[in-house]
Amino acid sequence: MTFYSALLPPARALDPAQRPVMVAWRMSWLVLLSGWVGLVLRGCWISGLLAGGASILTRQLLPLPVAVPLLGGMHLLLALNAPDLRQWELRLRGYRAARGVYATNPKAALLRWMDHDRSHPLSPVS
Repeated sequence: MTFYSALLPPARALDPAQRPVMVAWRMSWLVLLSGWVGLVLRGCWISGLLAGGASILTRQLLPLPVAVPLLGGMHLLLALNAPDLRQWELRLRGYRAARGVYATNPKAALLRWMDHDRSHPLSPVS
């Protein structure tokens, strides 16, 4: 089971049926393998581009035997902190944090969250 934190859409959102974003609190394998590019692919533009700039500067300013372990450590650090970075960037866009749930996947987490939070009614089944 993984913990998912819910982030509610901004109050100024045009679509009232917009669903909350469920952020999984686990290491991101995509970010571990691809580094800052993985952050950009996950939608974390600000932190991804900042990490990309730091990676480029590290490679240009340090000799290769020193830069490779530092870049590997940077990949690990970014992968372990990817959920924090994603939540931070969503908050910058106006999302509000809500109570989280434990679930096996994002869809199950959304269903559990909606089951406990009656302020967002479930759509009727036809």
